[in-house]
Amino acid sequence: MLGDEERTAVLEVLESRSLFRYYGPRLLGKVAQFEEELARNIGTEHAVATSSGTAALRCCLAALGIGCGDEVIVPAFTFIATVNAVVTAGAVPVFAEIDETLGLDPQDVAAKASARTAAIVVVHLENVPCDLGPLVAIADQLRVPLIEDAAQAMGTSYRGRKVGSIGVAGAFSLQLEKNVTSGEGGALVTSDERLYLRAARYQDQGGQFVTSHMGERGRELDDPFVGENLRMGELAGAIAGVQLGKLPGLLERLRSSRQRLAQAIGPVEGMTERRVPDPDGEGGSSISWFLPNPRIAREFSRALRAEGVPCAQMYGGKPVYANPAVLERRTASQKGGPWHCAEHPTTVEYRMGLCPVTEELVGRSLTVPVGPSWTQLDCDQAAEAVHKVAGALL
Repeated sequence: MLGDEERTAVLEVLESRSLFRYYGPRLLGKVAQFEEELARNIGTEHAVATSSGTAALRCCLAALGIGCGDEVIVPAFTFIATVNAVVTAGAVPVFAEIDETLGLDPQDVAAKASARTAAIVVVHLENVPCDLGPLVAIADQLRVPLIEDAAQAMGTSYRGRKVGSIGVAGAFSLQLEKNVTSGEGGALVTSDERLYLRAARYQDQGGQFVTSHMGERGRELDDPFVGENLRMGELAGAIAGVQLGKLPGLLERLRSSRQRLAQAIGPVEGMTERRVPDPDGEGGSSISWFLPNPRIAREFSRALRAEGVPCAQMYGGKPVYANPAVLERRTASQKGGPWHCAEHPTTVEYRMGLCPVTEELVGRSLTVPVGPSWTQLDCDQAAEAVHKVAGALL
């Protein structure tokens, strides 16, 4: 929720005439302050603010040195950005099944691992942390890093630890719909100093400003490397800093709204609620169910919307590899890249039916988003609509 505090913070930056994070006539250091506060909030040693959540994932992969010849295991159900980050890093995404948590199935992760597996990316969808315990154990057994794509879950926790602090690094999004927003933006968090320094360098054109000042080089971690411009500006940093301070209150309101809605609906025959690994740590922004079959799920969604209740099947009820660009393994150049690399040929191909458990689960899934300002009346009316539709379809 945006208000006077964000407006004031933005005006301060405009009046300073210092919109670039590394210098200006009166630099306020809003991005640096946000990084410090975020690291403290999540419980990591470091944070690197970026231009988007996708950029944060790119920095994670680059900091780990992942690229050509590598495979990265990702969930078959996620936003396309998870896959895009892997492909643009030059690595091949390998899709693993999800389970009733809508997070990675540890057993299938182990089955999909190969000698080329360089990392595992877990995704905390819709403010619900994955069941990280078994996934961390698998990553440790395979001796590969586990990256947390926590774009949709800032501030949530798993067994008392904030998401983003459990894997080797975590990535957050600050896009408009996220818990903390600056319109666009992102951040990487880690307690590994080497990864932090490499990520900071990568998002700054290989370290044009973070490793130099007034012609004097800063401390070098290792040999310089080419990077990208994935930096966050001071205006976004100012908004993000204010938003971060509002995060605990936002999550408290979301959790209260979700609890009221769940209690008002109660158990409904024919609707199986998504399994939440740590109910105390979830963010409370939605409730998801699995219906008996995809046809009923689609009809249920349409009927609920007709009753005035927001409802949808996440990502159209399809796996991420259903995206035509992924199915056909197409990059912008349509040559080279991870799928057509002569030096590192791959046998990985994609097709519908690749992850049948995932396709079956998401095809009959249904999600109702919950707002932080929902009243008891809002929850009661939504619950009444759910029961009305369930009575007609189930």
